[in-house]
Amino acid sequence: MAKVEILTGAERQRRWSTELKLSILQEAFSADGSVSDVARRHDVLPQQIYAWRKKFSPSELKPPQTPSFIPVSLIGASESVGDGSKRSGARSRCKDVEIVLRNGRLLRIAADMDLEVLSSLVACVEAA
Repeated sequence: MAKVEILTGAERQRRWSTELKLSILQEAFSADGSVSDVARRHDVLPQQIYAWRKKFSPSELKPPQTPSFIPVSLIGASESVGDGSKRSGARSRCKDVEIVLRNGRLLRIAADMDLEVLSSLVACVEAA
């Protein structure tokens, strides 16, 4: 009786261009990327993607630049309900800014707030 050998896997050696490797790496290591998902989509082992990452220097792996815009609306100065006059005292000197975050929460801050404090505050409120 003759010996039969059945090959079930795809045994091949593929050649990937540098541009394709870099695009796969950017896709795999982006903020919403997953190495396993990207490897399945491109029919590559996850170990191969990690080897490519090790091979290329970090300067070639630039994060994707996706601009994001936030809708902004300006609201006129607040007036008191009773006499229709503008707010008085310290409140009128310091302008307030209202920011509606993506999760629907409202953040009311002083317009002259430090940007570092504001960015950490927004991050905390969005994470909560």
